[in-house]
Formats: sequence, C-alpha cells, structure tokens
Amino acid sequence: MRSPVPLRRRLAPGILAGPLVIFACVLGTSGCASALREPRPIADLAGEVRPKPGGDGPDSGAPAATPADVPAILGRAEALYAERGPGERALESVRMAAREFLRAAAADGTRTDGLVGAARARVWLADHEADPAARQASAGSAVEAAQWCGRIAPLDRECDYWFGAALGVQARERPSTALNALPKIEAAFKRAADALPALDEAGPERALALLYVRAPGWPAGPGNPDLGLKHARAAVALRPDYPPNQLALAEALAATGGREAADVPRRLALELARKLAAGDPDAPEWIAEAEADLERTGPK
Repeated sequence: MRSPVPLRRRLAPGILAGPLVIFACVLGTSGCASALREPRPIADLAGEVRPKPGGDGPDSGAPAATPADVPAILGRAEALYAERGPGERALESVRMAAREFLRAAAADGTRTDGLVGAARARVWLADHEADPAARQASAGSAVEAAQWCGRIAPLDRECDYWFGAALGVQARERPSTALNALPKIEAAFKRAADALPALDEAGPERALALLYVRAPGWPAGPGNPDLGLKHARAAVALRPDYPPNQLALAEALAATGGREAADVPRRLALELARKLAAGDPDAPEWIAEAEADLERTGPK
C-alpha cells in the first residue's frame, strides 16, 4: 500500500503546527482538548461523503450492502482512490472512495480493510482539501475510522499505523489536541514498527523518524532528532527506492547538523520520484517537495 502523500507532510505539520499551543497546555495557560472521542457509528461516517448532484460516483441513497457485496465495493473504492491528484475531480474521487470504504466496513463488521481504506483516504483528504473546515472534518473522521479498526482487531498493527497518521493530521487541524495526541501517536507507530516495519513502504519507521525530528522535545513532546535519524535510516534500509524515505532521511540529517549531507538523499528522492512520475499519482508531490527543499538549501 502506498502512502497518499509523504509522511513528513502528513505528520510533521499536524504535530508541529501549534508548538506554542502545546507549551501553553503544558504550562496550564491555555485549554487543551482530548484527541479522542467516542466514534460515531460506521454507517454515520459513511454518510458524510456524498456525490455532487448529478455527479459521478456511488449513489448516496444506495441500499445497505451485505457481506457478499464487500469485495466489489472495496474494488470500486480502490479504483476511486487511485484517481487522487490535483483538482476538484480528484478530490471528489477520494471523497467517494472514503464513502465506499466505509460502506464496505458497515456491511461486514468483522473486516478491517474498509476501515483501513477509509482512514487512508480521509488522511489524504485532510492533506488536500482547500477548506479548513473540510480538512478538520476529514481528519476527525479518519481518527474515528481508525478507532473502529482497532476495536474490531486490537492486534492489527495496520490499524495502529493509520490511527497514528490520523491523529497526526487531526493535531495539525486542531492544535489543541496535539499534547494529548503525541504519546498516542508515538505508541501507535511503535507498535506498527515492531510488528510490520515494511508496511506502507517502511511507513512506521518513516513516521517515527519524522515524529522524533519534528515534535517538540521534553516536556511538551517526544522530540529527539538523533532518534529520528535512527528511524529514518531504518526506513531507507527497508525501502531505499521509495522517495518519501529519502526525504525523511534528508530532514533527519538536516535536523542533526548534516545540512550538506542532507542534499544527497534529497537529490536521490528527486531522481526516484521522476522515474515514478508516469505511473504514481503521488510522484508529482514528491518531486515538488524535493525541488523546493533543494532550492531552499542551495547556495545563498
């Protein structure tokens, strides 16, 4: 399974968008919010995303699906999610994918693949919606889908992985939840890394790297750039040809004093992403990110 966007973008802004808010919470000078609430029923989550009148996509009034319908629904959802990219049409496809994933989850309460897909799609939406309210809603529903995933399968570490990612984007959109979320994010990614380190192209290791690099340090958070570099190297060792892993390594190197060394994985990430541009809908974002980083760190 491929990340919808590089995890450095998914997690770091979400965790660090409000460092002053986090410190204010620690000092007791500002209100903090819980990162979790009782999740709504899965069927209610599925009803959040509806096609535009006269538009493409599943009918919001479709009858309830049965377990026998789930494979076909999941297939449609994956096809819709594969259409992600820039523009409103791509956003609408991912919105429909999220709804179909949740429709599958509601049809068979013993399966987690629909919930994993819904969390993945809504994390992507939280990173790409233009409207702040839409980003916040997507982030919150991603957390709820991941909560249901963990309730159905407490030992499923893919649920943990997307739970951590969802909490990260929620923390970006609602910085007051960040202090409460940080230990939960760290624990979720650790569980995923211990059991499924290669998941999502070494996603758990990449996620831990960026968490430790970008999160505030004690007492506000678990930030530790040296530990982040260790996890970034682990991600690259597992999946060296995946551009976000090279970008994560570059960021970790820069955070630990290796500014010049960081340009090596940045250039490699750019080269790898360009090779993938024709077939991977996420490659243009990786290219833009690598180019921007190289321009920013180039000779002054």
